[in-house]
Amino acid sequence: MALWNPFKTKAQAPQPSAPDHKAPVHTASAQAVAVPPPPAAPGDEKGMMGKFYRMWKNPAFLSQIKVLSAHMAKDGVDIKDRAAVKAWLEKNKDAIEKGQLKEPPAEMAKPQTYVKTGPDVGRNDPCPCGSGKKYKKCCQAKA
Repeated sequence: MALWNPFKTKAQAPQPSAPDHKAPVHTASAQAVAVPPPPAAPGDEKGMMGKFYRMWKNPAFLSQIKVLSAHMAKDGVDIKDRAAVKAWLEKNKDAIEKGQLKEPPAEMAKPQTYVKTGPDVGRNDPCPCGSGKKYKKCCQAKA
């Protein structure tokens, strides 16, 4: 299974040869105002985001993204900060290219299970604040 490398570029396309001197050159078309191209649809973009849009349904790619995000979280990178993620990717470029980040970090802490410390207070039970009222008339409205 080959890992996706965001730094790998495609081979350079051959440059077009010099224009024929036999063909007439129209000076009026050269003076025309250039119209900007329409915005690219997802998947037609170039660069890292284009690669992401083309590969986001691939399960191997998604697992690699999860591993990279786990490594970023371990290093304290805010994943929502695009500049921080880009800096982390540039810093770890060699490790990504060599395939050293295939497994999630072992030091990741597992999430802790929430354990209740006291019993639940029912709606018609006496209020735990000690007012003598029912919970529904006293502190339930505050909660």
